[in-house]
This record gives sequence, structure tokens and C-alpha cells, in this order.
Amino acid sequence: MTRYALDTSVMLRWFAQDAEADTARALHLRQAHLQEDIELVVLDQSLYELLHVLKESNRFDQKRVEEALASLHFMHITVESFSGAIVARAIQVAYEHAISLFAAGPVALGAHLRCQTVTCDASIYRKVSSLPWTALLARLNL
Repeated sequence: MTRYALDTSVMLRWFAQDAEADTARALHLRQAHLQEDIELVVLDQSLYELLHVLKESNRFDQKRVEEALASLHFMHITVESFSGAIVARAIQVAYEHAISLFAAGPVALGAHLRCQTVTCDASIYRKVSSLPWTALLARLNL
């Protein structure tokens, strides 16, 4: 089964479904996971980051944020907890590619799990695109 490590930008498309080009592709990934065609993995900190962004967006009241959390629970996404090895790799990636530690976390997760890390954030992707396990959702072969 194909496994993908996701960053928060992909999960955000599931809930804040603006008319962005990546929304349909992100929803396709979610559906493929629900059908057990692929496995999606995220860092535990990415869940906090996602829920924080939804809360701060002014479009999500407490009930809608709680519904988003319930939806994530229902999807049975694999959540990786804090790991010294992943954090050490994230620090390395952050410094080598001039990105935040938060952005480097999913990249490090992909390296750790030997799977592709998928992002919708083109500016982050440009900085890490030399790493063969990183993919921009818009270019991912689905």
C-alpha cells in the first residue's frame, strides 16, 4: 500500500474548501485513504496546527473545529508521535533548506517512513524539491 506523509496545508484543503486548485486533489487523497487504497500519515503537531488555523480563520466556530477533529478521528489517519529521530532530521532539513522547523517536520517524517511527503505549499516545496521524497500536491501522480 502506498503511504504519504502529509503536511498541514493538504489537510487544510479538506476543511477550508476554497476554490483552490489543490482542493479536489486533496479530497481525492482523503477518499483514497478512506477506501484503504493508500495510507496517510501526519505528525501529531500537524493536528494541533490544523485545528489552530481553523480556529483563527474566523470561519470556524468552536463547534465546527470540534467537528473537524471528529472527522480526523473518523478517518483513522496514522498519527506519528514525537520522536527524537524525526525531530533531529527536521532540524537538519530546516537548516539545510532554510525553512521553519514546523515545515521541516513532515519532510523529516517522510524520510523516516521512506515515503513521499506531500505539500500544497509551493514556497516550501521550492526549497525542499531537491529531496526526492518530497512532492507538490499539484504535481503528484494520483
